Amino acid sequence: MTKKNKGKEMDPELDPEVDPAVDPEVSPDQDVSEEALKEMAQAAELEAAAGSLAQEFEKLAAELEQKTREAEEAGDKYRRTYADFENYRKRMQRDQVEFRKYANEQMALELLTVLDHLGLALKHANEGGNSGDVLQQGVEMVYKQFRDVLEKFGITPFKAEGETFDPALHEAMMQVETGDVPENTVVQVFQDGYQYHEKILRHAKVGVSKKPSTSGGDAAAAREEDGKEGQ
Repeated sequence: MTKKNKGKEMDPELDPEVDPAVDPEVSPDQDVSEEALKEMAQAAELEAAAGSLAQEFEKLAAELEQKTREAEEAGDKYRRTYADFENYRKRMQRDQVEFRKYANEQMALELLTVLDHLGLALKHANEGGNSGDVLQQGVEMVYKQFRDVLEKFGITPFKAEGETFDPALHEAMMQVETGDVPENTVVQVFQDGYQYHEKILRHAKVGVSKKPSTSGGDAAAAREEDGKEGQ
């Protein structure tokens, strides 16, 4: 380099010994290629995106951990609830079996009293002089007491004789020809019907009226005429 050029600042583009990318004396205001600027901008964007993704990943990881804990807690709660429900169901089944088994315990106790009284009636009938009257009175007393016990537990007879035949209440055993009552009327009861509260426990077995047949009526009229002529 000549003495003439020593006093002047050398242009780095003209001086091959000066590298503007590494020389600290190169001013940032000096020209940089457009491609290098793009690469620098892309690098900055990538760095910013990487930082943002890292933050988002950390956030998602934290949320996943929280949801995992919540799922485990919900699973534990479900298992405890299911176990409690199973225990409750089994206990209810045992209680229902026990209830069905001993539901009529009080009725059985009441019937034992009736049985005791029936035994006493038979004993007094055997000991008494007029056994027939004593036995009848004893049986009538026990029969009434037995009916009272049934009524106490909601088992009561219902009236059938004189009522219009109802298949929901009555079971027809026979038909009776008569003109004294309207047709389809219960005129005879062979077995009382009972209801358990509002439910029909047993149908009454009955005889039901029907109109007399025409041939029967003509025969009766003929017999009546024959009687009058004989007089």
